[in-house]
Amino acid sequence: MSEVLQITSPSVSKAQKREYDNINELPDEVLISILARMPMKEAARTSVLSRRWKKLWTSHPYLVFDGSNLLRGIHYRSEQVLESEQFKYLNWVNDVLESHHDAAIDEFKIRFYLDQCYQSDIDDWVRFAFGKKVQRFELDLSSSRVISHVQDSGYELCSHTLHFQTPLSLTSLVLKQVRVSGEVLENFLSNSPFLERLCIGASTSLVHLRLVGPSLCLTYLEITACARMKSLELDAPNLLSLKYSGQNIEIRFIEVPNLAELFIGGMFVETCTRNYFLPLVPTFASQLQKLVLEMRVDERKMKLFEYPILSQLKELELQVRARDHDSLLCLTSLINASPSLNQLSLELSWSKSYTRRRVMKVKRHHYNLKEVEIRGFVGGMVDSEFCIYLVENAIMLEKMSIDPFTKNEKGGGNCFKAERARAARVRAEDLRSKYGVEDKLVIL
Repeated sequence: MSEVLQITSPSVSKAQKREYDNINELPDEVLISILARMPMKEAARTSVLSRRWKKLWTSHPYLVFDGSNLLRGIHYRSEQVLESEQFKYLNWVNDVLESHHDAAIDEFKIRFYLDQCYQSDIDDWVRFAFGKKVQRFELDLSSSRVISHVQDSGYELCSHTLHFQTPLSLTSLVLKQVRVSGEVLENFLSNSPFLERLCIGASTSLVHLRLVGPSLCLTYLEITACARMKSLELDAPNLLSLKYSGQNIEIRFIEVPNLAELFIGGMFVETCTRNYFLPLVPTFASQLQKLVLEMRVDERKMKLFEYPILSQLKELELQVRARDHDSLLCLTSLINASPSLNQLSLELSWSKSYTRRRVMKVKRHHYNLKEVEIRGFVGGMVDSEFCIYLVENAIMLEKMSIDPFTKNEKGGGNCFKAERARAARVRAEDLRSKYGVEDKLVIL
């Protein structure tokens, strides 16, 4: 970008000036397509090049206003600082929208903490985006500063904000910490014949949601942390992937013939497992290819689980909260119920209990499991015991990857975590030498 801006400098060579002239000879459509490959702020900087370039960037099809990094910087600072940054953010968005001249946009993203005090501005942004036939729309107003008892002060997306006179061009809709009701979402769906992706997070207004109809194009549905939600009804013939994490709710699967990926977390997975492991799954268990569970190890309850046979399951990811006296061997029944399982991923988060027990042994062969990934490995009795089990029972094991860090711990940490990681790697090396897995074990 800096090279482009330097073209007008008197010190540039004749060759550079000829190159600039050649670029200038290109039609507007080509130049706009080039600018579309640049971040919006960088594209806006080209407006200083010449009178012609001054307005080219205003046809940028990707309007991404991402202030999430700025939010991290002001997390622990005063409310006055936050209000000042919110004012700057509002001005930035409004200035760009006033300058924009193209008839359509491909993408519109808002990522910054704003509450109902800014209802009018946000309403205008929403109308602008849908008036421009936006295809991918994201309104993420979340912030770690916001706690549950003030979430009702968030922005509300109301039906009167939009007037659906013609079908929308939406293919993706993401709403986070936006108060939106099931009625409004169903209205979106009925007026969005091309909508494939729907993500709703931390909405306190979402209680009941019905996504039904043979004409639904929806392939991906994600609902997380909607504290007041009570029911979800699905009749979605094209749905491929479902993620639900939150409170216990009633889910009715009417028709989901293509559902292949399922993520379940929060209190809901606890309730499901107490009732003999996802009583809703057997209706489509034979078609699932990937299953992700966010769960807590409870050996006493898990001994009662009756797992459906997941005959087509290829990938199993378990995000497990465990104490240092638990046994992960209670998970082997789920692995055993997945005869086609090829990849197993286990992420561990720990809490201390200061209780001791003996090492346990279980023998149960797995004939298709080839790849295992374990994150959050500490090399204690619990995770070492599970690794030994897999080494001894996964007949076709080709690779076991061990990482002392979880995904959230990557890229940061402190001295304690660094020391814990060093100790975990030493214990993993002990497994390598003791169990003869030199060529299979990868220690990160």
